[in-house]
Amino acid sequence: MSEDRDLERILEEKRKRLLNRLAKTSEADKPQKSVDDVDRLVLSLLDEKGREILSLAEQDFPVETRRAKLVLYALVKKGFVTGPVDAGDLYRFLRYLGIPVRYEARIVVADGKNRKPLSEILSERMAELEE
Repeated sequence: MSEDRDLERILEEKRKRLLNRLAKTSEADKPQKSVDDVDRLVLSLLDEKGREILSLAEQDFPVETRRAKLVLYALVKKGFVTGPVDAGDLYRFLRYLGIPVRYEARIVVADGKNRKPLSEILSERMAELEE
C-alpha cells in the first residue's frame, strides 16, 4: 500500500514538472515570436545608417535599446509614426529616451573632384598656421 502511495506521489511530481516545463516553453515561444515581429518591423522602417546606429545602440545598451524598439513598434502600430525613419530621426529618438549612442560621423568636403574628410582639412590648416 505504501508503495502505491509513493508511486502515485512520484508520478504526480513528474506530472507537475512536465506541466511546468510545457508552460515555460509555450511562454518562451510567444515572446520570441513578438520579438521577431518587433525587430522585423523596426528594421523595415530604418535606412542603412539607421540600422548601423541601432546596432551600435544594441552593443552598448541592449536592454534600453530593446525598450526603445518596443516604444517605436507601439508608435507605428498606433499610427503615430508612418513611413521610413532615417538615421538622424532614430538618433534623436534614442537620445530623447536617454540612450546616449556614440556615432562617429565623418564630414567629407568636396572641392571639385577632390573629396577630403573635414578632419584632414583642419589638420592641414592647423599645420600651416603653426609654420
